[in-house]
Amino acid sequence: MSGLSYICDYGSSSEDSDAYLEDNSVKAKKLKLPTPNLGNVPVVGTEDHVDDPDLHKGRTRVFPHKRGDWASYVYIRYPEEENLATLMSRFMAECPVSDLHVCDDIHISLSRTVTLIYHLITPFTKSLKNVVDGIDSFDLGFESVKIYCNEEKSRTFVSLAVDHFSNKFLLKIVDKVDDILADYKLPTFYDNPSLHMSILWTTGDKKAELTSVLENLNNILYQEVEKCLKTITVDKVNCKIGNKFYQFALQ
Repeated sequence: MSGLSYICDYGSSSEDSDAYLEDNSVKAKKLKLPTPNLGNVPVVGTEDHVDDPDLHKGRTRVFPHKRGDWASYVYIRYPEEENLATLMSRFMAECPVSDLHVCDDIHISLSRTVTLIYHLITPFTKSLKNVVDGIDSFDLGFESVKIYCNEEKSRTFVSLAVDHFSNKFLLKIVDKVDDILADYKLPTFYDNPSLHMSILWTTGDKKAELTSVLENLNNILYQEVEKCLKTITVDKVNCKIGNKFYQFALQ
């Protein structure tokens, strides 16, 4: 049977009279497709992300959450966090602010927090690896306590400023990272950055209150520095992009 015969035979006998026009040509018939069952298909919501500070000890985002944007920054991770417990405890007892919290993932930032879109993650991290490959490892030390407040005045930090020797090495890395950020048209680091490691934080602008006991905090640092802040060798640069972590070895 020819293909034309198959078309003519399709359908019930009651519809056969509709299958031909007056010139005996075939009339095309439209088939109604069944409605698909979407009951088991996951649906991605389009509602805006709502930030709840109560879930983060009062912290709020410094820029809005946006689907497809990956919050990213470059940093040096401090591997001896447990050794800071005594120092932080003494600082908290000395400070006139009651709601001080220990910082999560203690580190030294080498860039601002910027946003990357997904397809730029791989080339960005490759560029970072290439520039880090040529940098020597170095010893990291700290020399004083400093108080910082973020640009939004939403959080204040008790921090340890790196010493002069460490600062020179870290600035070399910052310059390399800035070059990459500029290539991607992303914000570079601050002018004349004060490189530091934040260890305690509180909500709001509490800089005046904490600065009032800065001399006492520095005295505690000098007493505890040998026990709590042993010199460590920095041989890796880290990068966090969304929920992804990258690590690049220095020479």
